[in-house]
Amino acid sequence: MASRVDKIYGDAYISVKTDEDALIEALEEAKAVKEILDSNTDFVNFLNHPQITKEEKMEAAKNVFNGRVSDDMTGFLMIIIKKGRFKEFDGIFTYIISNIKRQLGIGALHVTSATPLSQEQKDKILKKVIASSEYQKLEVTYETDKDIIGGLILCMDDRIVDNSIRTKLDSMGRYLSQIQL
Repeated sequence: MASRVDKIYGDAYISVKTDEDALIEALEEAKAVKEILDSNTDFVNFLNHPQITKEEKMEAAKNVFNGRVSDDMTGFLMIIIKKGRFKEFDGIFTYIISNIKRQLGIGALHVTSATPLSQEQKDKILKKVIASSEYQKLEVTYETDKDIIGGLILCMDDRIVDNSIRTKLDSMGRYLSQIQL
């Protein structure tokens, strides 16, 4: 769930990029910046350090990103630093990425199965989920978890469809435990 800060900053950036019809570029750029900062903990620690001035942080960020990302992104990062919101960086960029994807019709689906799925099964799941959603494309991740015994668990957006044997057995057990003889 996005915080209020994530939403305010993220919506502002998305609004600028929507007006420019540059959502695809903004998505790629936001993913790249997030990946760079996620993999460079020393730089993030520097930007979050309380004894380093905002001006020094802004200068360091300009040196790292100027010429490598758009002026809009550089300016956006400068605003985040200037307003002292760099600790919310991860949430802001996660919000930006997920909302741009939603606007572009790209969804994220996580599938959990008890055993690895064949390509035919994956294609069938993908086809059914796209047909029943507002998305034109899905980024799918697959996971196997033998503890679900059988069936599937599908997670997309804020929805979970749990059709696993484990859940059905748990539900049946709760029902049977309520029966009085």
